[in-house]
Amino acid sequence: MTAQSTGREDAPGGAVAVELRDGYLDLAHETGRSAFHYMWLRDNCGCHECRISQSGERALFTADIPDHIAPTSATVAETDARGPLLSLAWNDGHETRYSIRWLVAHDYSAGTRAQSGHLPILWDATLAAVPTFEHADVVGTVEGQLAYLDAIRDYGVAVVSGTPSVEREVERFAETVGHVRETAFERVHNVRHDPLGYNVAHTPLELKPHTDLPSYSWPPSIQLLHFLVNEATGGESTVTDGWAVVEDLRREDPAAFEVLARVPVSFQLFSQDEDTYATAPIIQLDPDGRVRTFRYSNQLAQPLDAAFDDVEAFYHAYRKLGRAIDSDRYKVVFKTSSGDLLTVHSHRVMHGRLAFDPASGGRHLQDVYMEYDDLMARRRVLLGHHIPEPADGGDA
Repeated sequence: MTAQSTGREDAPGGAVAVELRDGYLDLAHETGRSAFHYMWLRDNCGCHECRISQSGERALFTADIPDHIAPTSATVAETDARGPLLSLAWNDGHETRYSIRWLVAHDYSAGTRAQSGHLPILWDATLAAVPTFEHADVVGTVEGQLAYLDAIRDYGVAVVSGTPSVEREVERFAETVGHVRETAFERVHNVRHDPLGYNVAHTPLELKPHTDLPSYSWPPSIQLLHFLVNEATGGESTVTDGWAVVEDLRREDPAAFEVLARVPVSFQLFSQDEDTYATAPIIQLDPDGRVRTFRYSNQLAQPLDAAFDDVEAFYHAYRKLGRAIDSDRYKVVFKTSSGDLLTVHSHRVMHGRLAFDPASGGRHLQDVYMEYDDLMARRRVLLGHHIPEPADGGDA
């Protein structure tokens, strides 16, 4: 293909220049340089023939794009509010316009993509305090709710104080910021001292840091714990950033990290009428190698069923992980009060508590599960970021 280029030295902020290369388009713009494959560009045409205007859904079937799709010409023209527009004429007879602003926002070039995505703030026991917000602000103001959702996104944990100590208030709060996730067990679960001690949470014993329901293939990713009454001596809450723990492990003992990201562990939680059972590695990574899901519940782990040659390496890594989780290096300990509502991103943050004296005062929690995706969707809606900008920048 013969390379063609066009540029405008008077474009806002500097020149915009385009060059057609073999298989991709090279774009120079005011913030740098980007490259886009022709197939990607044709697939992302935003015209009324290729997209449903109301929803932005594709009407163009990607598999129908010709194998050797390529532009026959490229021009850049100035517009008003939309800034510069790139126009491409295609060898299939179609024409497409792209806002340069839109292209830069969707740049997937290697250097740009490596820097894309929001990075969480990892923390350990030096965290000054768990982010805390007033209930009235979170449920009553956009600013307060956004601050709460930002804390969940950044730190994976937050406390909402002053939550009314009313039965099922945790469910009402959940529906304010998202949706309750149903599980095999109670929609609203009560946690209080039970002399029969069905599980550790219902005893006064120390509850080691853990994530709930790792016995699901996709465990609930948000847990809300509402302290209706918390007057007992002891029972301080603990939170631990599992992503911080395993990132340190990755740096300090890469072999241990690799084993925990590869060897599957089975977890089970059941009742008389229900059963949950799932098998997965403790650490699960996204395609870029970042930790996506962390599940850890020593009390629910089932007998290891791994390849014989992996067992010793697994127990070395698992016990090293457990010692780190239970250490003072990572665990944040704090006293919750009646009316506090603790939120944890439970694919990341473990929660637990110290032992308490059940004879010293009441202790009653109610909790529900949610999904992190729904909370982040709520955040985008509040910010007005949930409706994508059209590829051509929309009507001026």
